[in-house]
Parts: sequence; structure tokens; C-alpha cells
Amino acid sequence: MGKWAGTGKRRTREMFEAGRVRLNAVVWDERSTEVGKFDRVEVDEEILQAHTPRYVLMHKPIGVVSATVDDEHKTVIDLIEEDWAGELHLAGRLDRSTSGLVILTNDSVFSESLTEPSERVGKVYLVEVDGRITEEVIFAFEKGMWFAKEQVTTAPAQVDLLAETECRLTIYEGKHHQVKRMFARFDLKVTKLHREAIGSLELPGDLPPGDWKEFTP
Repeated sequence: MGKWAGTGKRRTREMFEAGRVRLNAVVWDERSTEVGKFDRVEVDEEILQAHTPRYVLMHKPIGVVSATVDDEHKTVIDLIEEDWAGELHLAGRLDRSTSGLVILTNDSVFSESLTEPSERVGKVYLVEVDGRITEEVIFAFEKGMWFAKEQVTTAPAQVDLLAETECRLTIYEGKHHQVKRMFARFDLKVTKLHREAIGSLELPGDLPPGDWKEFTP
């Protein structure tokens, strides 16, 4: 906060009383008001805080890491050649061999609304495996599956069979390698995994791998 750091209570009170403090361009005289991350705060027209909320929808290609920094591989942040890219974090990750929709934002409240298990936000994947997806597999997915590592039973998934070896799968958690681990229970190896949607956010069909766009929730 520059020269205003360490300002005493008396001087702060005087600034409020003199109408020198503005919150979102309005004179701020309620000192007990909670200031949000994206509120604009000014004193004598000097900007003390002015964060812009960012919401990015990206088509992650295979080979790119869902991370903000990586010493070996290109990250999703590297694909966004903007000064503000470093402010962003991921609202749910995809592993390096998985393509599709990722959401990046600097708004933690929004990202939590997509990732908290209690929110029950569905993640939709197009899945191909190296064998037949049987009724037994579908039943197990729709019933829920015990993960000993996390000591949880997955929420009932939705399986839309597209072919013997292909389905559209909706899950409601984001456990580590969850989809691959679920199919591995039946000795099925995932050969292609592509995320199409997170809740109501869908990957546009005309957005090429590696491209991104901003959106308003």
C-alpha cells in the first residue's frame, strides 16, 4: 500500500471523515465495511487495490501440464501470454495425457464452487478403453466405487455407452487419476480421455487445442 502503510488510526479516521477514501468510485465512510478482493480502493485518487477478476476457459492439449509452474513441461499458464496469467490458479486439473476443458481463475470463491465435492458439479469425459465396457462395469460406476487410498466411495457416476469401447462418463469428484483407476478395476486401460464439460461450462467445439478465451460466470 506504499506510503499509506503504517498509517495511524487517527489519521485513517481523518481521511474517512474528509471523504478522501473511495470504494468502487464511491466515497467510503463506513470503516467497518469488509473489502473484497476485487473491490477498488482509492485514497486521494491513488489506487491502493484494483484487482480484475479473470475467468479463463481453455482447451488443454495432450502433453501440457495442469500446473502454474513446471521445470520440465509446458504448463497451461505458459499458453496464456498475458501479464496477468501469473495470478491464475486451476479449478480442477487434468493429467498430462488428458485433453479438454480446464478452467483458470484468480477468484477462489468461483473455483471452489466448481471443485468442492459438496457442490456436486459434474465433470463430463469422453472415454475410450482397450476392451469392452460391459454391464458389470456400468453397474459398478453407477453404484459408486470404494477408493481405499482416500477412504471414500465415489458418488454414483453416469455412463452413456457410445460404442463397445467408448462412453461418455460424468463423475462428481476429482480424485487422482480417478477415471483411469476406475476402469483399471476391470483390467481396462484408458486409451483416450477428453474432458468436455464442467457443470454448465462446456468446451466450445470451435476452440482448438492450446487456445483459450475469457468468459463471465
